[in-house]
Amino acid sequence: MDEQLSFEEALSRLDKIVQALEAGGLKLEEALALFEEGMELAKICNERLNSAELKISQLQTAY
Repeated sequence: MDEQLSFEEALSRLDKIVQALEAGGLKLEEALALFEEGMELAKICNERLNSAELKISQLQTAY
């Protein structure tokens, strides 16, 4: 997984994966691969959000 994805790119890809999984019709192997990619993307999004929250907190404390 490309750790250099922006939050928006990761979230967009994650949304497409969720849509594909919800639509059904995938083979088990395809669904598992998409699920794994989705979990990795969710982790990236979570890390980006945590980083942004920390930065906001630091800025509020500094000013």
